[in-house]
Amino acid sequence: MSIVKVESINKSFGKKKILHDVSFEINEGEILGFIGPNGAGKTTTIKLMLGLQSIDSGEVYINGYNLRKDFEKAIEKVGAIIESPDVYMYLSGRENLKLIANLYGGISKEELDELIKTVGLEKRIDDKVSKYSLGMRQRLGIAASIINKPNVLFLDEPTNGLDPQGIIEVRDLIVKLAKERKMAILISSHNLSELDSFITDACIIQNGKVVTNCPIKKLKSLDVPKYRFKVNKVKGIKTLFANKKIEVPDDETFELEIDKKEINSILKKLISNDYEVYSLFKVSMSLEEAFLKETGGNSIE
Repeated sequence: MSIVKVESINKSFGKKKILHDVSFEINEGEILGFIGPNGAGKTTTIKLMLGLQSIDSGEVYINGYNLRKDFEKAIEKVGAIIESPDVYMYLSGRENLKLIANLYGGISKEELDELIKTVGLEKRIDDKVSKYSLGMRQRLGIAASIINKPNVLFLDEPTNGLDPQGIIEVRDLIVKLAKERKMAILISSHNLSELDSFITDACIIQNGKVVTNCPIKKLKSLDVPKYRFKVNKVKGIKTLFANKKIEVPDDETFELEIDKKEINSILKKLISNDYEVYSLFKVSMSLEEAFLKETGGNSIE
């Protein structure tokens, strides 16, 4: 089910056109990686989707409501963090959340406690935020952004400046929200290695234009299927499969470009020639490799 729908939005600042007919959708439970180099138009797109800047042309629909025609209804179930969360450092995490809860009203202590548990801050929630790590502050910011129980969440560069542990914590929280709360999540980033393991879909934007928009599995799939075999030795492998396109990256591994139907015959051939097969799996591109392919080799930076 489509929760967020962006249709051909355009934006210019003066004579400079920033966005060119940007379109994409996010469904329930999906995590869309909004990918592109700095200056590609990611943050501008998010600000337009939140009504923080005016759209020159095009439409944004959230939960079926047109953002420009029915702003309050469209934005009612949306949470967002643009750049970094604003929190009061001299207050505790709980006090920060209570202030925001008071703005909405009708949020019980039990609901607040459940939210704190969801973001994994129950052990430190009564400490002053000034004592929090960057990762903890980011999780507190996400808690604040979902306090009104939204089904849509926009995160702009949420792992910027975090150490590896903080990145893992924020990543796991995002996956948890998509899975357990069925949220439609857009996460904007130029750090592809961080997104590679958990986004479900990818929208690549370059110079204000959408280059690719598809499921991550499709984006990372190779044009020709390739399988990697781990064996006890690679001596003689190239001769054994002289009629196949083969790569031998190390002393225990080789890769073949073959169809799935050929795997059984390949295994039989290996075993009959005294090779021990420890593992095999289908090779796919990394997100970075897929990005470079789609953008013609242009770097993310």
